[in-house]
Amino acid sequence: MPDRVVGEGQPEASAASRGRARALRRVTAMRYSLVPVGGAAFGMILGIGLGNLHGWDWALAGVGALTAAWLLSYYVSPTSWSAQIATALQPGAAKVVIGAVWAWALLLLACGYLLLLVAPFSEGLQTQEVGAPLIVQVAIIVVLLGVTFHLLFPLVKPKPRAMLVWRFTQGRFTAKALFALFFGLIVSTSIALWDQLLLLLARLGAAGFYLVPPGTGEVPAERVPLADLINGNHIFSLLVWQIGDMVPTLRVNDTIGFGQPLFYTSPAVGWLVLAFKAIVGLALIGCVLAIVKAQGEKPVKPAEVSLLPRATRRTLHRITARSGSRVSTRGAPAGGQEPKEPASA
Repeated sequence: MPDRVVGEGQPEASAASRGRARALRRVTAMRYSLVPVGGAAFGMILGIGLGNLHGWDWALAGVGALTAAWLLSYYVSPTSWSAQIATALQPGAAKVVIGAVWAWALLLLACGYLLLLVAPFSEGLQTQEVGAPLIVQVAIIVVLLGVTFHLLFPLVKPKPRAMLVWRFTQGRFTAKALFALFFGLIVSTSIALWDQLLLLLARLGAAGFYLVPPGTGEVPAERVPLADLINGNHIFSLLVWQIGDMVPTLRVNDTIGFGQPLFYTSPAVGWLVLAFKAIVGLALIGCVLAIVKAQGEKPVKPAEVSLLPRATRRTLHRITARSGSRVSTRGAPAGGQEPKEPASA
């Protein structure tokens, strides 16, 4: 009788132990799943703002994270029925997941690109730069000068510009999109550089800016304070107006009713604005005219050339040569002798 009881109880005990093992595996899988889910949830909460979540918002966030971790645990530790469901849903689910990842990546890149375009003109950043020591603003100008030089180089030199124009006019949609993004980055960075240069003159008191032409009215025009120049982005508007004013045939500013937003009396500002029109304006307008001309002619594909200046290419070549020599020196055997190749049979 006892033997039979033990024999009958063994299946029940083994089933109970298997159930506990499955539960433990599920709990362990949920713990592992909570790591990526919790990180994503924490990032979303920071993006929304801690102060914007109240009461039940925290409860819903916690339930959502636990639910996502529970679903993810079946991927970490699948069961027989979850494996069957995954096999049945795999073709469609793979397409949905891949599409969602691509959409997320494109959205992230678009947000990063817009942030890169808008960040130099942020009121908070410009206020911090002007309020910081002078060396900080000078260092920012030096960095912007180097970036702007490398971005404008392909538009100024004839051969690189011809290659870019051919890619935009005769290339595929991807090439056109990349050229358009590159063009927008050139415009934004160039304006940001001259914006910082003119802000530096205003900070040093070497130039005065006015909202109305000085000396035209009975009441003397008041100089715009530095804080108002930053908060109103008046210098940015002035540089954009100068680009529109360079196309007299279309009369862009008069057509859209965009009057000159800022005036100045300092010769230093005049020389800087003239340099902006000669370097940036002519490069941008010349590139646009070249694109319009090439649209109908369908030119022959030009030879591939580097988009970097010669000095930059030489510097990169020297750095690469040095790093390569270091790697070969480290990989050489002791005594400076090269290893002999084994004799072929």
